Amino acid sequence: MSASLAQSTTQEFARELASVIVEGLNLEDVDAATLDLGAPLFGGALDLDSLDVLEISLIVQQRYGVKLKADDPNNEAIFASLRSLADHITASARR
Repeated sequence: MSASLAQSTTQEFARELASVIVEGLNLEDVDAATLDLGAPLFGGALDLDSLDVLEISLIVQQRYGVKLKADDPNNEAIFASLRSLADHITASARR
């Protein structure tokens, strides 16, 4: 488990994840600090698409050591919002 996951609250980690994703996807016009962590990732402020999900999966695996699988039946819930993604990463890292 990475140090950031072990030492941060869920809210802090979700905010960090927002910054990591904004930077990783080069979303220059998005302020990670003001993103609504509960807003939908798809069709929301970030307006992500399926290619972005692949990039996010790679970023999460490289940064936090958590593998997100394309065939996971829970992907819709996992990628519903930044908060749900952060919760999934935190829970997976603790296993």
